[in-house]
Amino acid sequence: MKHTLLATAFLALPLLAYERLQGPTELLFCDREKSFGGYTLFGVGNRTFLLDLDGRVVHTWPVGTNPHLLDNGHVLDASKDDPSGFPGFVEVDWDGKTVWEYAEKREGYAPHHDWVRIFNKALNAPTTLYIANKSVTHEQAIAAGADPKYGPYENGQMDAIVEVDMQGNVVWEWCFFDHVVQDVDASKANYVGQGKTVADHPGRININMPGRPLRRDWLHCNSLDYNPQSGHVVINSVQGELYVIDHDGTFVAGDPK
Repeated sequence: MKHTLLATAFLALPLLAYERLQGPTELLFCDREKSFGGYTLFGVGNRTFLLDLDGRVVHTWPVGTNPHLLDNGHVLDASKDDPSGFPGFVEVDWDGKTVWEYAEKREGYAPHHDWVRIFNKALNAPTTLYIANKSVTHEQAIAAGADPKYGPYENGQMDAIVEVDMQGNVVWEWCFFDHVVQDVDASKANYVGQGKTVADHPGRININMPGRPLRRDWLHCNSLDYNPQSGHVVINSVQGELYVIDHDGTFVAGDPK
């Protein structure tokens, strides 16, 4: 009897998996008193879906990597169906017509994972912030105090936050590489200082992070957001840290550096 029950249970597992992953899509449950109401937006297979609380498709758009629904009803998405890396962005209106495109053409920059459309108060205009891996050469890493014994530092990358205006101009940029500190080489400008440690520099990141030498996609940041009230940007790392960066207080119109 016990063997029969076990066999029945194991046979039911594939059927349940099929229903969840491949079976018909439909509304399974909705408690309207506890739900937030509104709609659900998601992208899959190069298409974005907008669903109501009854699970009905209200609208679709011809993009679907990591869609961001904008206040004007447009969708801003990656121009390629791969969130880990793509050349740029595309914005489509309610009817699916492309109304804005941007491509990162600078050598050594690779957009990935996340982005956000903001209203830049200094420019009085909308802009787009996105995460990009920025290449770091072996020579640059050594000059920044990377420990030579863990080199060579080939194909190194550090995340940057890039901001572009609607004309495609880079108007602001922040990169982790510009904020590294180290306790290996006292001759370098970013040395921790005599009698000090990396912990004495909370606004900096250790380029010689224990057990994690500088390599490709060093921090693997994959989420980004902006707070219009504080003017701060927050970005994560899958290593378990969040970084808050002052955007508005460091933005200078006409001087992205």
